[in-house]
Amino acid sequence: MIGAGVIVGFVIGLTGMGGGALMTPVLVIVFGVNPATAVSSDVIASLIMKPFGGIVHVRRGTVNWRLVLWLCVGSVPTAFLGATSSTACSGVRARVTGSRTSSAECCSSPRPRSWPSR
Repeated sequence: MIGAGVIVGFVIGLTGMGGGALMTPVLVIVFGVNPATAVSSDVIASLIMKPFGGIVHVRRGTVNWRLVLWLCVGSVPTAFLGATSSTACSGVRARVTGSRTSSAECCSSPRPRSWPSR
């Protein structure tokens, strides 16, 4: 698992791509971690790591604060909406598609779906 973290961390450093899009599928598919555990663990790891990356960018002067404001205006409320809708679908598992869990699919599913077998 440490090796996967090193590889994913390196790719994130090169590309700027979010770790959740890379590490969560690796945890689920390669290591067999429960999807909810993989997501929550990755979120907490990001909570610890992202402030350091933010500080570096602020010091370099690469942050467009107006863009940050607009990103937050759109992202923060809808993130809460997505989490709420996901919670509202208790008893129904969402299907993992790539690295995303579809709350809309979860809520519209007429019957619970099972996780793909290995």
